[in-house]
Amino acid sequence: MKSRILIAMTMAALAAACSRDDAAKPAARNEVVVFAAASLRESLQELGDAYAKRTGTRVTFNFAGSNDLAHQISAARGMDLFVSASEAWMDTVQHRGRLVDGTRRDLLANALVVVASTRSTARMDDPCALATLPFRHLATGDPQAVPAGIYAKKWMQGVQCCGRSLWDAVEGRIAPTPDVRSAIGLVAADPDVAGLVYRTDQLAFADRTRVLYEVKSGPPIRYAAALVADGANAAGARAFLAFVAGADAAPVFAARGFIPMAGQTATAP
Repeated sequence: MKSRILIAMTMAALAAACSRDDAAKPAARNEVVVFAAASLRESLQELGDAYAKRTGTRVTFNFAGSNDLAHQISAARGMDLFVSASEAWMDTVQHRGRLVDGTRRDLLANALVVVASTRSTARMDDPCALATLPFRHLATGDPQAVPAGIYAKKWMQGVQCCGRSLWDAVEGRIAPTPDVRSAIGLVAADPDVAGLVYRTDQLAFADRTRVLYEVKSGPPIRYAAALVADGANAAGARAFLAFVAGADAAPVFAARGFIPMAGQTATAP
């Protein structure tokens, strides 16, 4: 009799312990952490809200220059998805073994524009006019690291004006910024500052800036996305990436000036 009571007590204690252990386990993670280029802020926030309403999964964003994000992903853990404005910085993260194999894909395209404040009277009919415009600074992303600035420098180096490159003509007035949003912010705040930024960022500040010149022959600008290795929610990240790469997301991107890549259907304005 005593042995049966002892067995029953032991089983009850084990059951209670198991119950406590189950209660202590964290619930399945219902969040996706996305590290994304600063120029994607409005588009991805809108899509993140829509995705949360549709699925119940919260999407948390960290927006910054792709170069800064690449360094953060290489040095730390806790992010699920990386969306970069630079294929080169995505390459860096991939070469460091921080991406999930087979998940990388091209998502969007963009273009460069020369911009000025709506309070500025500057006009520009050809690329070389940028060298003679009476602006104090030309704001763009840091040409040494920030994708927008790297693209801007590459384009200006390829434009010849009176025997020298456009880059050589304006380099002394470059105001490098940590990301492209900071550059367009400088333009919006000061009529003596011109900018070389993405078309999409000008659209986000269209009430305070205007386009002086659309770059037609600049380097191709591609946004790439991929799952980050060791992410806490790989399944959620994969599902969100499929959503933002799909037809439902294309009109949101196109409305803000992005060009959706293959697999999406929309016409950019």
